[in-house]
Amino acid sequence: MQRCLELFHEPFSNFMRAQATAGVFLLIATITALWWANSAYALAYQQLVNTPIGFFIGDFELRASFKHIINDGLMVIFFLLLGLEIKREVLAGELASPEHRRMLILCAMGGMIAPAVIYSIFNWSLDSQIGWAIPMATDTAFALGVLSLVRKYIPISLIVFIVGFAIVDDVGAIVVIALFYTQQISMVYLLVTIALTVMLILANYAGVRQPLFYIIAGIATWWAMLQSGVHATVAGVVIAFTVPAKPKLATEKLLGNAKSIISSIQKNTEDIDVLASKNDHKKVLAISELSEHANTPLRRWENTLHLPVAIFILPLFALINAGVVFSENSFIDSLTQPVGLGIILGLVVGKVLGISGACWLGLRYRIGCLPNDITFKHVIGASLIAGIGFTMSTFIASLGFDGQPEHLHNAKTSILVASGLSALLGILYFRITAISIKEKK
Repeated sequence: MQRCLELFHEPFSNFMRAQATAGVFLLIATITALWWANSAYALAYQQLVNTPIGFFIGDFELRASFKHIINDGLMVIFFLLLGLEIKREVLAGELASPEHRRMLILCAMGGMIAPAVIYSIFNWSLDSQIGWAIPMATDTAFALGVLSLVRKYIPISLIVFIVGFAIVDDVGAIVVIALFYTQQISMVYLLVTIALTVMLILANYAGVRQPLFYIIAGIATWWAMLQSGVHATVAGVVIAFTVPAKPKLATEKLLGNAKSIISSIQKNTEDIDVLASKNDHKKVLAISELSEHANTPLRRWENTLHLPVAIFILPLFALINAGVVFSENSFIDSLTQPVGLGIILGLVVGKVLGISGACWLGLRYRIGCLPNDITFKHVIGASLIAGIGFTMSTFIASLGFDGQPEHLHNAKTSILVASGLSALLGILYFRITAISIKEKK
């Protein structure tokens, strides 16, 4: 296990930094939205959110509000990145090990079911029952951003563990969105979506690696899914699962070709002139092309998308969706109304009970195992931080309460309160446990 962690330390550290960066930008965008919506410029904020944007060609017109373009359009790219991360984890990450996979799935299931049950208890038979999935998901970017504040108190394998169950958590949220938060289904467009997905899968097996093909076919798949009634963001995950995860050339052939070219260059090192000699230039380009073939499209796409998603798409989503008008009454409502109670207790209490309880059962009945340097105490702290559910929770709330502005406002307020409380409790927990361990020594 230690050797495995050392092998993945550098790439995972890069991933951690990217996610922590996303958390910082998300926090800045959230604070900006809250200030803007509660300032003297609140009208300008609402006008921005509802500004219609579109274009027309002849009789064809495409028109939507700025908010819908972000939520139904740009967020597809976030879900595409999410899908790429899920696929990589299943093939080569924490979810590739059967023992760890069983424990991660068990913890994630507990972390989804307990919050949903708590919310449903408070909203049973009410029109707000539709929001039962709001407290299910963990915001990976915010969670890792908070973990970076206590990183010196925790083992790096705990961060890997949290990313693992957060990814399973996201899979559950995506399935819930697809099954329970869709409009009336159009079978014609759904069949078109399926046909396009099958085409992408066949292209993968046929060895197609050109990004342009996947981009064009992916846009067509997104449009068909948008028209089918299934939420368009699900298309991002579907497309991600069809992106090739293997390099174009086998490793042995790749190394053989590279050694051959490098050997020919080494024989005449003094006469090499990349600028003047076309032949030498071709050799250098050939090595560059081989290195490109050595990489996998899945990794390349994931690395390319991390930065724009972290510093542009997620912050823009937060800016447009987090503008909640705060008042004493809205804060009291979040603590007294069924929607608010369900969300806050679901995220703050439900995540702890669900994840920790599932982990205890998994260890007790040997369903799965934890990495060597992670204890049950670490899992309790992780489950506290898992109560940060900002992005996905807000997204589901926007879908479930689309025609219920009062419930949506209450839900957004409660998500912010619960996420802040979970972050604070998680930080305090890890600092207190670290102090107690140091005192024992």
